[in-house]
Amino acid sequence: MIKKAVFVAILAAIALFTVLPAWPGTVPSSVVPEGVRWIAHLDMEKFVATDLFKRLDKDGRIDLKVRDVERWFKMDAARDITGITLFGLGPGDDDAVFAVAGKFDKSRIMTLLDLDEDHKQSAYGAFTVHSMDKDEHGAFVNDNLIVFSGSRLALEKALDAAGGKAKTFASSKLAASLKQVPAGAFLSGVVEDLSGLGREIGQSKLVERASGLFFMAQEKQSVLQVRVQMDSDTPENSKNIADLVQGLIALGRLSGGRGDMAGLAALAERIRVKQDGKAVWIEFEGPSSEIADLLGRGRGPLALLLD
Repeated sequence: MIKKAVFVAILAAIALFTVLPAWPGTVPSSVVPEGVRWIAHLDMEKFVATDLFKRLDKDGRIDLKVRDVERWFKMDAARDITGITLFGLGPGDDDAVFAVAGKFDKSRIMTLLDLDEDHKQSAYGAFTVHSMDKDEHGAFVNDNLIVFSGSRLALEKALDAAGGKAKTFASSKLAASLKQVPAGAFLSGVVEDLSGLGREIGQSKLVERASGLFFMAQEKQSVLQVRVQMDSDTPENSKNIADLVQGLIALGRLSGGRGDMAGLAALAERIRVKQDGKAVWIEFEGPSSEIADLLGRGRGPLALLLD
C-alpha cells in the first residue's frame, strides 16, 4: 500500500539507518500540482556514489527489487532511470502519484502494454492515458518522464500541471521546505500535515502528536548523516515527542547488544534529540561501514520498531 510505504519511509528516517531504493534526478516540479500534501524524493545518482551503497552492493545485502523491471524493459535501472518522486494529493493510497524520469524504450513499453488484455488508452489533452483494470493509470509526459497512479483523477491533476492547465506547487510551503534539503542529500521528504494521512499514521505513538515532518539523508566523507524535524501545534506536544524518542533510544541502549536489538543499541549512541518550542530535531551521524554492517544482520532494528 502506498500510504503504508510513506509511513514506513517516515519511520525509516527516524530509525536513522535504513536504506530505501532510490533513483537519481531532481524533483520534476512541472508535474507536481498545487495542493500536494506530501512529497518524497530519492536520488540514486548520489546514493550510488556513497560508500554505504558500495558496501551493500558488494556484499549483496541491498535488494533494489528491480530485477523484473530490468528484464521486462531491457534496462539498467541504476543507470537508465534518472529520477523518482512520490507525492500525495490526499489521505488515501489512490491519491498518490509516482513520477519517474529516465531513458525508456517507449516502443517496448507500448508493446508490453498491448499484450495486456485489460489495457485501454484514451486521450487527455495532449497526453495519452494508459489504464489497466480500474486502479492502474499511467502516461508519458514526454519520452523521458512517466507518471502513474491508482487514481485517474490524481493522474489527471499531474497532467494538468504538466500541460500548463493548472498551477504547480512551486509557490507552496511544501516547495519552500524542500529548499532546506542540502545539495548532497540522496533522500528527502516533507509531510505538511501528518494528521491528514489516515489511520496508520494516527496509530503511531511516535507521530500522533506531530503536525508536520521533514527528513533528509546524505553522506559526507563516508559518514552517513540523517536529520528528521518534527513540528507540533504546542511546545508540550513537542516535548512529548522528544521524550518518546529518548525512550526509544534508552530502550536501544538497554538491549546491551543482544540479538536483533544489537543494531539498535549501536545506533542509539549516535542519535541526538533536540527540542525547541514546537520543533523537535532528531539527528544521527555514523560511519557508513557500520551502518552497512548493521543492515545485514537478521531482521534488523527497523523491523522491530514496525512490529
